[in-house]
Amino acid sequence: MPTIIHGRFTLREGVAHENLAFCVDGATIVDCGALAELAARYPAADMVGGDNYVVAPAFTNAHDHGRGLGTLALGLPDDFLELWLPNLAKLPSIPPYLAALYSGLQLLQSGVTAVAHSHNPNSWRQLAAELPESLRGYADAGIRVAMHPPIVDQNQLVYTERERFLEMLPPALRGAVVDTDGINLSADDYFALLDDLYSNFHDSKGHRVHVQVSPAGGQWCGDELIMRACEWARLHQTRVQMHLLETRYQRKFAQKTWGDSFVRHLDEIGALGDWLTLAHMVWVEDDDIDLLADCGVGVAHNISSNLRLRSGIAPLAKMAAAGVKVGIGLDGHTLDDDQDFLREMRLAWTLGNQSGMAAIDLGADAVWRMGTDIAARITFGAEVPLGELKVGGLADLILLDLEAVKGNWAPADYPPRELLPAFLLRRARRENVRHVMVGGAWIVRNGEHVNVQIADVERELWERLQFVSREHSPRIDAYLRNFYRCWDRGI
Repeated sequence: MPTIIHGRFTLREGVAHENLAFCVDGATIVDCGALAELAARYPAADMVGGDNYVVAPAFTNAHDHGRGLGTLALGLPDDFLELWLPNLAKLPSIPPYLAALYSGLQLLQSGVTAVAHSHNPNSWRQLAAELPESLRGYADAGIRVAMHPPIVDQNQLVYTERERFLEMLPPALRGAVVDTDGINLSADDYFALLDDLYSNFHDSKGHRVHVQVSPAGGQWCGDELIMRACEWARLHQTRVQMHLLETRYQRKFAQKTWGDSFVRHLDEIGALGDWLTLAHMVWVEDDDIDLLADCGVGVAHNISSNLRLRSGIAPLAKMAAAGVKVGIGLDGHTLDDDQDFLREMRLAWTLGNQSGMAAIDLGADAVWRMGTDIAARITFGAEVPLGELKVGGLADLILLDLEAVKGNWAPADYPPRELLPAFLLRRARRENVRHVMVGGAWIVRNGEHVNVQIADVERELWERLQFVSREHSPRIDAYLRNFYRCWDRGI
């Protein structure tokens, strides 16, 4: 049976419309127009919505790690990325299925129906077994996923000068350091794993799963590996996602290694193109922003994570003004550890508008698009009809409770249509997401998942973690800090 979905307002490409309804049949939007017209054309259709709702495209989380729980809850406080990363391996392991299931449920309640999952292995040796389990977790949650299996082949301990760093450690601690520079997965094994994953799971029709390639970061992967990843993605008509320029020390790595910027080096080896999405890009140089736009490279912006790990604030308005395709991602590390996508957009909008009358304005409509159609494009590709409310598009949409967003102070006719995008960005929260549709099926109704009891999943997580040791091996944080301080001093 078709479903007609309607609200007081509808958001399309960040612009509010009134008296616009949609008819969904199967997995797609088959018609749109005035409510009365659609009701006359589809008299047997189910009707969902009302004047207290805003209908909007569902969000795409353009970069995440699907951990399920925040690292602070597992015993790892925020710190500089270079100090924080080595301790991830010491955290209690959550089974990949359970982590993906819980992460997917959280995202759906936040209005997110598609996620870019950058996998953090519990064990590199078990990566091939973990990935299908993660995909099963997301499938049971009911969320779309672009799966990014990671690979690294260099510099995992420190970005360069590994022997110099080891000499800084006391002998006893040097022997205790778990040196992961010797990765357990060769490039050939990795691409064989990708081939198998792609043939078994990639969904080029329904777009429930996309298998993509992920050299983990520019400083962690050699040029040959990065180019092989790009070639694999182009051959399979899929995408590459890679962390880049998250911290100032990653920019210093490029200068130390090539005497040039990271972006220009990637351009020189032929790695830049519309198949590529770069996560973070906090320390991109102004002169490289136009190059990213010209090459069609996407950027996944992770404002909360960048703040929590003291990486900085990316030049969001400059990138958007230059035509860079920027999408918003949560990175599994949101400001309040709650995967609230609306709050992430609010934070991106607020900090994206920098001080000074000469600063570039970042409009509310642009930020809405960063969370919807642009995020979908840089995650799944421009040819996938996600992130927009249009005839022929996949029916992924949300209904926001406008009355709850308004609260008690606003008059009945507020906000005016032209202020709606800014009004929602400033005030809406995840609990205002009442209904979520994925591919024509309701997955969240009245704020609750229709198929899974989240309390049961949380109980299982709690029970598993009660029996996990949280004792950590000796930490090398102080030595890492001193090592990178020398970089700041030019030593």
